[in-house]
Amino acid sequence: MRQIINKFYTKALKKLTLCLPELQRKRLVGYVSTLLVLTVVLHLVSTVCAAPVSEQLKATVNNIVNNSGSGNPSMDNTAYRFNLGVYYQKLGNIDNAIKEYEAVLMLDPENAETHNNLGVIYREKNELDKAAEHYQFVVSLNPGMEEAHNNLGVIYYLKGNYREAGAEYRKALELNPGNLKSLINIGLVYKSQGQTKKAIEIMEDVLMEDTFQTEAHYNLAILYEEMGHQEMATWHYTLFIRNADSDYSELKEIVKAHIKELRVSSGSTLKG
Repeated sequence: MRQIINKFYTKALKKLTLCLPELQRKRLVGYVSTLLVLTVVLHLVSTVCAAPVSEQLKATVNNIVNNSGSGNPSMDNTAYRFNLGVYYQKLGNIDNAIKEYEAVLMLDPENAETHNNLGVIYREKNELDKAAEHYQFVVSLNPGMEEAHNNLGVIYYLKGNYREAGAEYRKALELNPGNLKSLINIGLVYKSQGQTKKAIEIMEDVLMEDTFQTEAHYNLAILYEEMGHQEMATWHYTLFIRNADSDYSELKEIVKAHIKELRVSSGSTLKG
């Protein structure tokens, strides 16, 4: 089981370029800790948002294909360079994306979307200080941009600044009380601070709003397992498997194997 989890962990690490802690704990705690880290990574990636595809972006891409990227007279240079940056970012051509975004900031230093997208890039490159600078600039420019507060909270969380992370998640939640992603992130902050009961309360609150919230079920399973409530843990792991979409296909298989181990160790008769 540990080999399977470590294989998934290594793959996620290479893919997401995040700096994760080494796990040198006892066997059971090692499983739980690794699974939690992977969940945090997968969850945080899903909460950091770059610019969506727009009609202008489509026009930029069409122009690249048809005119070798020579420019588009139908849009100003700032919009063109921004959309070109988004295009490169979606292709995974990060160096060119950064080049285009920096060109945008030369033309428009207070372009919040550009700073936000650079924050996404630098977070994925694990250059957390640079990411924080861009997100801080975004929230100063647009305090009402909930995703920017959440994104900044992610950076603080990854740096271990849990109090600052919680403050940013709460600002995002104030701007949008229905933002369950930020609420889950607050729960993860409590978890990291050792406040397990508060973390459980948060995850339960999320499930009151959305019974099928997979990340809440998963994190609840880990929390209950750490408290020694193996039947509750198994139940929430099972609900995670039932509700998780294809994005979690590999993790679902790992969890299935872990459930079997929990049942052997506890003698549980719960059915998956």
